[in-house]
Amino acid sequence: MTTSAALPGVSLTVVPGGSGIEPLRTDVAAFIGRARRGPVGTPVRVESRSDVTAVFGPPDGSAAMPYALRGFFENGGRTAWALRVSGPAGTADAEWSNGYRITATSPGSWANGGRVAIRYQASSIAGPPAVTVRVRVPGEPPETFAGLAPGELGDRLAASRLIRLTPGEPGGPIPPGGAISRSWDLTLTGGTDAPPARAQYVAAVSAQAELPEPALVALPDLGGDLRGDDHTELVLALLTTCAPLLDRLVLLDVPPTRSTADDVLTWVRSLRDLGDDALLSAAAVYHPPLRAPDPLATGLRTVPAGGHVAGLVARLDGERGAHHTPANATLLDAVDLDVEYPEPQQVRLFEENVDLVRCMRGRGLVVWGGRTLAADPRRRYVAHRRLVHLLVRSIRRVAGPLVFDVNTPELRLTLVRAITSVLLETFRTGALAGARPEQAFRVVCDDTNNPPEQDPGLLVCEVEVAPAVPMEFVRLRLVLGQDRGLEVIET
Repeated sequence: MTTSAALPGVSLTVVPGGSGIEPLRTDVAAFIGRARRGPVGTPVRVESRSDVTAVFGPPDGSAAMPYALRGFFENGGRTAWALRVSGPAGTADAEWSNGYRITATSPGSWANGGRVAIRYQASSIAGPPAVTVRVRVPGEPPETFAGLAPGELGDRLAASRLIRLTPGEPGGPIPPGGAISRSWDLTLTGGTDAPPARAQYVAAVSAQAELPEPALVALPDLGGDLRGDDHTELVLALLTTCAPLLDRLVLLDVPPTRSTADDVLTWVRSLRDLGDDALLSAAAVYHPPLRAPDPLATGLRTVPAGGHVAGLVARLDGERGAHHTPANATLLDAVDLDVEYPEPQQVRLFEENVDLVRCMRGRGLVVWGGRTLAADPRRRYVAHRRLVHLLVRSIRRVAGPLVFDVNTPELRLTLVRAITSVLLETFRTGALAGARPEQAFRVVCDDTNNPPEQDPGLLVCEVEVAPAVPMEFVRLRLVLGQDRGLEVIET
């Protein structure tokens, strides 16, 4: 990602170093929602609030995702993928010269009224011909690009956060000859906004599933954008996409129209009707919304809890590990709850696996609960699910390169050794139960699950692990097939 900022007469381009893709991390979040500007339907990796502002613009109060991302980074999150969703919106632009146009970098009404001042100076004893472009868009820092060669305008303006140059007729926007200097003052118009529909959200859900890094998924604008059957069917599509991956947890926010405890319980029970516990174990509900400082005003703004909780989970992941329950910890960048339920109602919500944020005397806002939506005790706890996610990511790393090998005793031994090394490392961190490794896990890859008559292009390996918190063994089944890649199945 390249960002640019400018003072009059100075153009400054900053290229962040970045840390590279790290699929083994379990603290990276994916955010799907609306934003002021930015690419639509394309995931963007961001590592700070300044990265978010550079790509998606400053918060303008119209969408929840910018505030959720702020909460993520303020609570200790380090890396996120942000994916903007939008309906078929129009892009603001202005006609310049010779068929060339100045176009906003992304759809939406955000660029309407933007002013682009272009100054051309022909070649003289002072130097070759040069163009200076100044861009002012309401709500955005101004940009200045000075001393540009006319033939390089398109390439140089590609560094702008706000505009692009689209080509026109041959000869360029400034035909040779004519006046020694020329000026154009353009106004961008025609940008329109369009709320995302279910189809745009479905496409975004599929896009985030292709990313290897995210272990947390938040959709802060979903409850306001989709309602009724559209909302329910999108959640079903989301869980159907994420659950089989066994490497990420969806943090759901209660729709803003559901404010009373009875409304929340009705909504949660409607989710329970979506499918079995295998699907529901991929999601956790955090409620109620938070009251957080609004950078646009001196007061507070209501924001969904999911973004702040994702940052808290990411912070505790680094401090304690993915196998610890991300609860009983204080949320930052929030000062109050949007609604506080009496204790009897809190008990009812907790019994339905709603993870509450509570206001604790002397501690502030505390996450109080670490359960998924699943009723099955084997799939109920967030800590256990995230342990599975960590193991699946690690096993993919060691088993993936072996996919195209033929099933032989040597391959089985290689796979068992590689997976055992992963589990030993996990055992040493305290994530698994037992005083000795053999009490904590078991790896089986022999004739019992690979009989002689089996296709030599297929290899089955079964893994059992016992989480540190007492519960039944978690069972994973690995299937390596030359024609089907690597599959990890929870049994």
